[in-house]
Amino acid sequence: MLQGEPDNPEAVARTKYSVSTLNDKGIKTEELAKQVCNWDQALAQNATEAWFSKFSNKIEAVIANNDGMAQGAIAALQAQGYNNGDAAKTIPVLGVDATAAAQDLIAKGFMLGSVLQDAEGMAKALYETGMNLAAGKSA
Repeated sequence: MLQGEPDNPEAVARTKYSVSTLNDKGIKTEELAKQVCNWDQALAQNATEAWFSKFSNKIEAVIANNDGMAQGAIAALQAQGYNNGDAAKTIPVLGVDATAAAQDLIAKGFMLGSVLQDAEGMAKALYETGMNLAAGKSA
């Protein structure tokens, strides 16, 4: 698990719910390592390199709190001969943001997926909450 900032609510929620959702769907998980990388691609690459040295063939997937950190993980895995387009030598990497770079990596088969944040939906929810509060209603 590559985590954003340690006290950032989004990072904490993404970390918690990505694992709990997998478990709720019957997918057994074991956390080999978790590293706070502060949303930084280079820190994520360094962390993944260290994990690969320590755990090697035990790594079954990498979950990153954003696509930049997922890109760092992929770079580290590619340096070890993984995630270069050969399905037999691919470790699933997942991120958040659905950036153009992540979409390209997904199209090439280097990254499994990314979660798109719904900015429009979030903006509407914030607007409605604000309007309710301004009108004296509950949020």
